[in-house]
Parts: sequence; C-alpha cells; structure tokens
Amino acid sequence: MFDQLSPGFDDPPEPERVGGESAEGLAARLAMAKAESMNEHGSDHWILASDTLCVGCGGEVLGTPVSRERAGAMLRGFVGAEHRVMTGVALLEPGGGVRAGFTDVSMVRWGAVSEGEIEAYLDSGQWSDKAGGYNLFDRQAAGWAIEVEGDPGTVVGLPMRRLLPVLAACGLVGERCG
Repeated sequence: MFDQLSPGFDDPPEPERVGGESAEGLAARLAMAKAESMNEHGSDHWILASDTLCVGCGGEVLGTPVSRERAGAMLRGFVGAEHRVMTGVALLEPGGGVRAGFTDVSMVRWGAVSEGEIEAYLDSGQWSDKAGGYNLFDRQAAGWAIEVEGDPGTVVGLPMRRLLPVLAACGLVGERCG
C-alpha cells in the first residue's frame, strides 16, 4: 500500500545550482531533501520522493513559475524549441538508509502553439505548481504539438521506466507492475 504525503520541504520555485552543480545534480539534491524531510524523526516506511526541473534552450534552470507572467515566458520559450526535463528520485529504506538515488533526463520538443492557446492556458491557472509551467499529458491531450524523447514519466514527475526495476528489486512491486 502506498500513501501520498506532502513533504516538510519547501520546493524552491526558482532553484539555483550550488557551486559547479549540474542541473541533474540539483534535481537529485532536491529529491533527496524532500525524502529526508519526510524522515526527520525516523520512519519504519519506505519513502519515495522526486523533483522535476526543466532546462531551457539557453541552459537556464526552470522550476515552477511563480506568476502568470513567468509561466507565459517559460511556455513561449519552449514553442518551436527543444528543452531538457529531468526528474531526480530518492528512495529511502525504513530507518532512512538511501536505497536509490538517480536523475532521469528526457528531451522535449515543442512544435507550434498559438498565442491564443497559450493565453487560454495561462487564464486557466493549470500552469501553477508544474515544473516549466505545464503538464505533458494534459497539453498533449489538448492538442499541443509536444514530443518526448525518453520516458514521458520523467516529464510528469516520476520516471517509471527506471523506477519500476528499482522498486521490484526492493520487493515493493511485483513483476506484473513492470
């Protein structure tokens, strides 16, 4: 049985790298911070946490937009371009030992999206609390021209292609889940 809980870690909306940290390292560090915040007093449960970031075509790290204007700038920057999306994953054993930590990266290519479509989406507020200001599956269902090279799960926050074998090796899911 799995429970979804909110961590006691405030995810920075505009995360910054420390020193020479890569964007992949930043995603992994933020995922681990979330997992550790759930384990502050010790836990007799497995803890799985993740954190998703986008890296724009100019190399800038993009977290969750803090305003409609920032969301619009992110979305417009993706149109007709390619960007990377990465999700860091941390899995802690009961008692807090690190069982797995990794970052998965997917490339996302956007085709044409009209200004009217972007404005309607911004008006909807659905961009809030989403890395890069969008949810891949929602936007594809809405007809936006978005393609993914890699695991689509990475883009929506949990890279299942890499995670399922790890969970199976820990005995947390059966073979039928993979």
